[in-house]
Amino acid sequence: MGQRIIVVAACALATFGPPAAAQNWKPERPVEIIVPTTPGGSVDLTARLLQRVLQDTGLVKVPVTVVNKPGGGGAVSLVYINQHPGDGHYLATNTPNIIANDINGRTPVRYTEVTALATLASQYTAVAVRVDSPLKTGKDLIDRLRKDPASLAVSTPTTLGSVNHMAYALVARAAGVDVKKLKAVILGSGGDGATAVLGRHVDAHVGTTSSVILMVESGKLRVLAIAAPKRIGAPYEATPTWAEQGFPVVMDTWRGVIGPRGMTRDQIAFWNGVFAKAVTTDTWRQAVQANSWEANYLDSEETKKLFDSNFTEYRSILTDLGLLKEK
Repeated sequence: MGQRIIVVAACALATFGPPAAAQNWKPERPVEIIVPTTPGGSVDLTARLLQRVLQDTGLVKVPVTVVNKPGGGGAVSLVYINQHPGDGHYLATNTPNIIANDINGRTPVRYTEVTALATLASQYTAVAVRVDSPLKTGKDLIDRLRKDPASLAVSTPTTLGSVNHMAYALVARAAGVDVKKLKAVILGSGGDGATAVLGRHVDAHVGTTSSVILMVESGKLRVLAIAAPKRIGAPYEATPTWAEQGFPVVMDTWRGVIGPRGMTRDQIAFWNGVFAKAVTTDTWRQAVQANSWEANYLDSEETKKLFDSNFTEYRSILTDLGLLKEK
């Protein structure tokens, strides 16, 4: 469960070849894309979309496989790729949780100990409930939390202090709710969270818009609010932002790619060229539109700057919310 990926025929992309600029390095054996979550969520399906684009366009000439290594809020995947230092054949999809978990000390690998390669797209966090839920609006959810912060079990993958958890806590704090009393349920992916709502194991799910898009389109889930700066596209064009409902919270949860520590300049240059072309393909552009993503490509250097900026921002948020784990 999770999001849909729109894929066009490979023949429409046959004109794409390898990066034009000559490089001193290129993959010589199969490439692995490591996913830090269980299958089915938006992080996993982003990796599988990227795999399809790289293979179908010929941007990468060797086989590309996707390998799920969930656990520790992403720590397992980070430890794995760093077991292959300086090896450009190992990549991993990642999210802002790489920064949040570093701040909270939940991972043995700091964000500065991997190689930032690309930011591919942005998404915003949403709050989803079953269509038969008594919660009809974001205000309904806030009213419940004001009466009893622990009255609602809400999935916020994939760890405490994650971007999803921060978004939920920021809205609650804006409403005057004690965020330390919120009942957050930690699951392995956004797909797991959406499924848990549908199965009545939790009351609501806070995750990316793409993690619930199929269930929204099929009429099984309803989104109460989105932490976006303005309303986004179908099927969410009628869904108000949190700001529209009186709670000015915006939370971007980007999707990107990292590599192990110690990658060379030539390896980084090769992947910069590949990813820059991958996000211009029809396959990628259609997926961005179909999943209510925001186009937001950044190369390796700009992604490193984003990491540093997020570190400062998230540390401030987690401290203010009283959610910073004691080290």
